[in-house]
Amino acid sequence: MKKKYFLIIILSIALLLTACGKKQSQFKTLQQIQKEQGIPVRVKTVELETFVQELSYNASLGGKEESNGQSLVSEVVSSVNAKIGDRVSAGQIIVTFPRNTPTAQYEQASTAYNAAKTAYERMRNLYANGAISRQELDNVETQYKVAQANLDASDKMINVRAPISGIITNIAVSPGERSYPGQNLFTVSSTNGYKAKLMIADRDAMKVKIGTPATATWENITLNGKVSKISLALDPYQKAIPVEVTFPINGQRISFGSTAQIKLQILTKPNCIVVNREYVVNENDKQFVWINQNNHAIKREITTGLDNQLQFEVVSGLEPGEQLITEGLNLLTENALIRVIE
Repeated sequence: MKKKYFLIIILSIALLLTACGKKQSQFKTLQQIQKEQGIPVRVKTVELETFVQELSYNASLGGKEESNGQSLVSEVVSSVNAKIGDRVSAGQIIVTFPRNTPTAQYEQASTAYNAAKTAYERMRNLYANGAISRQELDNVETQYKVAQANLDASDKMINVRAPISGIITNIAVSPGERSYPGQNLFTVSSTNGYKAKLMIADRDAMKVKIGTPATATWENITLNGKVSKISLALDPYQKAIPVEVTFPINGQRISFGSTAQIKLQILTKPNCIVVNREYVVNENDKQFVWINQNNHAIKREITTGLDNQLQFEVVSGLEPGEQLITEGLNLLTENALIRVIE
């Protein structure tokens, strides 16, 4: 009886092992599948393109025209009559200081002006009636104009106006804060375009000219502009050439002060074969690409020309119409069977 049970157990184990062996034989390795069906790759048909060489920077976008309102006195701010984002007109009062500011001497200048104006108007009436000479009138008129100029100067000290029309993009003070002479109180940016200031290395600045095409990209918005100004001297602190780039608004709304990627197109060459850097394999100081030839991977040596850090110009080794393998490169061997994935 025991032998009977033992035989049943042995036969069961044998059947189980046989079944497992059949199942395992049904599975194939990834290498076997790739050998039979081909290594999956993606390809790109080689075409003639325009090779573009660019310089790339990050810079803040300000107004095409920007101007600051500056303090002329050391005094506590009385009021700020605008906020960031407000549209203002040239000559509009933005920041005020007390009328009794000692440096401005506004009250004295105002009194002197009123007295000079009254005297001038009186003397002009007398001159019209022939009671005084032209010389006497001219002397009083001169005093009147001097008093008016002094009052205007005092007024500019206590009433800081917008130098241009535009949008307030920065306010540096609040009521109750003390300013100092020469301090930028606020910034006004015009609404007729954007401007970016770049600091370009001397060796690269030689490739840039007035009118060089430029793009500014912020999030999903791209502006097209050009280089508008190139300094003739190095900045003494950054040891680079200051360059200004301007862009029209063209209905796009980017907040002034936003940081955008600025690209300067320093060279364009049409009718080139252009290959992305990641498609090129470097071996023993030589450069290769993989080509699809009758569904087999062929390694092709190429010669490159211009380089823009992201792409190469291919001078020889590739022809228009050939299929360049762009994905699956790490799995390829010479003449390996491949399967193109759409």
